[in-house]
Amino acid sequence: MDDGSPIVAVLMCHAPIVIPAIGGDRSTECTATTEAMREAARAVASSGVETAVILSPHLPRHNRAFGIVAGEKLHGDFGAFGRPDLACTFRGDAAAGAAVDRAVQRAGLEIVPTVIRGLDHGTMVPLWFLQEAGFKGRVVVFGFPWHKDGAANHTFGRALREALEGLHRRWALVASGDMSHALNPGAPSGFHPRAQAFDDAVVKALGEGKLGALSAIPSELRDLAAEDVIDSLESSEGVLGDEIPEGRILSYEGPFGVGYLVAVLKGVLR
Repeated sequence: MDDGSPIVAVLMCHAPIVIPAIGGDRSTECTATTEAMREAARAVASSGVETAVILSPHLPRHNRAFGIVAGEKLHGDFGAFGRPDLACTFRGDAAAGAAVDRAVQRAGLEIVPTVIRGLDHGTMVPLWFLQEAGFKGRVVVFGFPWHKDGAANHTFGRALREALEGLHRRWALVASGDMSHALNPGAPSGFHPRAQAFDDAVVKALGEGKLGALSAIPSELRDLAAEDVIDSLESSEGVLGDEIPEGRILSYEGPFGVGYLVAVLKGVLR
């Protein structure tokens, strides 16, 4: 861990329907994803890390600044999805948040506190599975600017690693994101015949352990796929580098017109 890298890094989807208590009967259509989420969460919970860093594309966005949530207590529930009784509460990691804030600014990027009343579902779905797996550590959440910038995402990831190295933290990286939202006519963003090509390219890159290959995916393909996973993966590349020899796909499926990909980017499963 001398280079500040996380002990374990995972990609987790953030569709609330993959939580059986929310999905109900429909959750039987995404059982592979649910089990993969549990496997990824166990990898984090069993690693003995002190802090889980969540990268969420659904944290409220600022124009060009990255966002941060690192209060004393981080809380959210699934009231927006009909289950306010399902909630998560974790201790925040203010020290990690402050260190990342300084490192990001030194790197020439903007970062500002994001004021929220409750955690977004991009954060909550991974946290639900971490809570189920018994994770007891601290949590800090980061979000992305509205303005897409792959170079900035990479720089942010490098600053994140530098900051955690300076704190000598044992930490885990949880990249939250869903794939195409246009896989069939009933999908949230409608159907686009090329949307599957986006998912195939991401699955291929991660399956081959080549995060750097994501930069070759055309921005046009990202847009028509209506994805929200690349920001998190570009920042993960900044943290981990463009080659992830421990990378492993745990599951991929798209039963509701949205692609759900769960993967280990770093770390040995137990």
